[in-house]
Amino acid sequence: MASSGEVNGTAVIISNATGEIVGQGSMTHTFNGALIDTSNKSNGDVVTYMSGELSGKQHVFSGEFTYNDDAQFRAVRAAVFAGTSAAYTVTIVSDATTDESFTGNFIPTGLSDTFNQGEKVTCSISFNSDGVVTVTPAS
Repeated sequence: MASSGEVNGTAVIISNATGEIVGQGSMTHTFNGALIDTSNKSNGDVVTYMSGELSGKQHVFSGEFTYNDDAQFRAVRAAVFAGTSAAYTVTIVSDATTDESFTGNFIPTGLSDTFNQGEKVTCSISFNSDGVVTVTPAS
């Protein structure tokens, strides 16, 4: 880890009740939450929002996996085709004192396979939160 505290080459572990999903490569995290507009004529032309409230809260983790024959990987692919929600934990691993994790129900979706000749086969999958997600902040 660099002296200014940035994190480089961080691992992300996605797991569910039956174990870790094998083959994970790159990962992105997007938090979608819309501000609630409370503007009215008494504020004139000024836009105002409800402080401390968001609507449409959703976490989306999108990642690229190396295609493989591990049972966990195959089960997640099957969940994409079935559209099934399950409890997952996504852990961002940087070091023993700064891990952050997200636990809740997620629906795997957005399957996209890449079959480049002479290269490893990759599979992109997104995990969309389905309900409340518990965030355990870095410590």
